[in-house]
Amino acid sequence: MTEVLLTFHCAVRDRDVVSAAIRSRSAAPLHLTEKTVRGRDFGDASTAERVEGLLRRTAIELIVEDEAVAGLVEAVAQGRRELPVRWHATPILARGRVE
Repeated sequence: MTEVLLTFHCAVRDRDVVSAAIRSRSAAPLHLTEKTVRGRDFGDASTAERVEGLLRRTAIELIVEDEAVAGLVEAVAQGRRELPVRWHATPILARGRVE
């Protein structure tokens, strides 16, 4: 089985809803990081973000088996979010712990 780094990018105000949806399907540790995105794709943006030209987002990352991705994406899609969520999965080639 292949492990992947699954990352969801959501609006800050949707962070708790998305995290809860992920938690409903996975016990993997979640890593949350606040992000500020400058760009031209404002399909996910609130009106205030469009005016500022900045998207404020939270990246939620977890490592799961690739077979779990579809179920996790489905759980997030069914959550009561206000704005769209982007996601991507990246294969893990190696990992470990250095002490």
